[in-house]
Amino acid sequence: MKNKTAGSLTRREALAMMGAVSLVPWLDATPAQAASQLVFASGGGKLEETYKKTVFSAFKEKTSNDIVTTANEGAKLKAMVEQGQVEWDMMQGPAEQLIVFGRQGLFEPIDYTNIDKANLLPGAANEFFALTDVAAYNIGWNTANLKGPAPQNWAEVWAYDGRIGLWKKPFQTLEVALLADGVAIADLYPLDIERAFKSLDKIKSKIVWWERGAQGAQVFLDGEVDVGAIWNGRVHQPKLDGAPVDFNFNQAIFVNDAWAVPKGAPHKKEAMELLALALSPEQQAAFARELPYGPVNRAALALLDDKVKATLPSSDENFKKGRLLDLEFWADNSQAALEKFNSWLIG
Repeated sequence: MKNKTAGSLTRREALAMMGAVSLVPWLDATPAQAASQLVFASGGGKLEETYKKTVFSAFKEKTSNDIVTTANEGAKLKAMVEQGQVEWDMMQGPAEQLIVFGRQGLFEPIDYTNIDKANLLPGAANEFFALTDVAAYNIGWNTANLKGPAPQNWAEVWAYDGRIGLWKKPFQTLEVALLADGVAIADLYPLDIERAFKSLDKIKSKIVWWERGAQGAQVFLDGEVDVGAIWNGRVHQPKLDGAPVDFNFNQAIFVNDAWAVPKGAPHKKEAMELLALALSPEQQAAFARELPYGPVNRAALALLDDKVKATLPSSDENFKKGRLLDLEFWADNSQAALEKFNSWLIG
């Protein structure tokens, strides 16, 4: 779902390479804490704008620390760490990519001293990164094109007599192919990759591939596809604005942004404080009011009204409809799956 600076990692594209704001009391600054400037590497776009509005401004008010942003280029991260000349204090990116960087020793261990891990979603508190939100790769459709009832599961998407839009990558797409073929969502991992491609074979002639989140939304809005897969954040606002698009969270694959502190970050302590603030219930709720990405801190849900919660993948009602992407599986299998997917496309 977002604009990006050239070379930066957007929410999901990186895998192609392989109300009022409340403040937490422990962040009180003291005279001994000199104001500094933290460098935050992100994919830019609406996500970064929302960080600035809901987290960065609150952090500066509490600590006097300014935060400047830069592109989250994976190659630069690796070069900085290897050369011992790290310029970034925090990096944001898709969790599927950050788990790989963590395995490569590019991040500091996360300090969870001031974070209540008990309230975080399972798997949110990784040793080298923390999940910060929940988005969804879910069923969508063009309401003007739709013939008959809207699809309620991936099998109905596969059976639809029309054009089916899918992301032109194996990540998340293989998951929904298996769900369409009858695999129970609880039994999804480890993925049966051969079965997934056989499922895709059944609809290969109907698939309209999209390669970027913005493009994915546009093919739905323009009626180039009838049904298919799209990230919820890409079609949420167009739906509210009256565009002919709708979606549901049935059998959704939930995906995450994550934050990590590069190994050797010049302001490691302040970066950990920024992360703790971002994961506090108040800031998680403030973020969710601005973007339809659900909180990973379950305590934030009590601070949101029902209208907002209905739009969030991680609300109590919606979260039970899908499941989180298995980060460990993709860290182990992404390269092999990508090679097989590319071969299948041209086969």
